[in-house]
Amino acid sequence: MVPFPAPLTREPCPLCGSALVPFFQRGPRDPSPGDYRRCPGCTLVVLERAAWPDAGFERRYYRTHENHPDDPGYLRFLERLVQPLRKACPPPARGLDWGCGPQPVLADRLRALGYEMAAWDPVFGPPQPPARGLDFVTCTEVIEHLHHPLTELRAMAAHLQGGGIIGVMTGWVPPAHRFRRWHYRRDPTHVALYGPDSLRWIARHLGWRVGFPGPDIAIFRLPGTPPPEL
Repeated sequence: MVPFPAPLTREPCPLCGSALVPFFQRGPRDPSPGDYRRCPGCTLVVLERAAWPDAGFERRYYRTHENHPDDPGYLRFLERLVQPLRKACPPPARGLDWGCGPQPVLADRLRALGYEMAAWDPVFGPPQPPARGLDFVTCTEVIEHLHHPLTELRAMAAHLQGGGIIGVMTGWVPPAHRFRRWHYRRDPTHVALYGPDSLRWIARHLGWRVGFPGPDIAIFRLPGTPPPEL
């Protein structure tokens, strides 16, 4: 880690509101979009606010993503969430892929497995998230982009019936000594970086349950019907 000077401003954590503290300062040729702070309350790692992208930049950058339904590597990547989802909420069930991007690859994969799926993305549409009273929401490689994560998570939950689940996939923050080489922080649209402790904080704050069936995977369950073991 590069030694940090005292911060000039005390930025609030976008998740819990605590004052962020210095965590990582990029070097002169570092490809990261900015420096990073850490929350002492919920452990979230946050890109400095001055480096957060605006909506226009996000739209242009997301169009460079190449997540194709005929890419075997990308399909294997999605299976990391698909398999625990099938265990937590087996088909037939009704779901919504939140933040699907320009191609709803995950929604199509789940339809092939017997789920009734809708897909929505705040950039690519449709204008409003469809349907309520659903059994689950999937959120793959999305939460790290959210500027107001609790607002968005509550919006996802509003589409679920009691006992519904939200399946999240996001890269977990590595130990501090590995952070410099971590590719995930180099994406300029990744403004908040999570690990299990931050995800547990969310569950406690919102009154949900959370389980971690594998690295980078969290299954949240809302109150309601008695849940199976996660």
